[in-house]
Amino acid sequence: MKAWMAVAMLAVVPLVGCGGSRELNRARAEANVLRKDTESLRAENEALKTKVSELEGELANVSKERDELKVAAEQAAAAPAVVPAAGGKKRKK
Repeated sequence: MKAWMAVAMLAVVPLVGCGGSRELNRARAEANVLRKDTESLRAENEALKTKVSELEGELANVSKERDELKVAAEQAAAAPAVVPAAGGKKRKK
C-alpha cells in the first residue's frame, strides 16, 4: 500500500507544482471571451424582448382600432342611406 501511495505522490506532485500550461492559459482566455459574448448576447436578448413587448402592444392597439372601424362600417351600412329626392327642375349646362 505504501508503495502505491509513493508512486501516486511522485506522479501527482510534479504536476501540481509545474504551473499553468499553454493549453490551460488558452482555455482560460477562451472562457473569458465566451463570458463576454454571453453577457453581450444577454443584453441584446433583453433589448429584443423589450422591442417585442412594444410591438405586441402596438399590434393590440391597431387591432382594437380596426375592430372599432369594422363595427362603425357595419353600423353605417345597416342604417338606411338618405337619398335626396330626384324631383325638381334640371339645370342647363
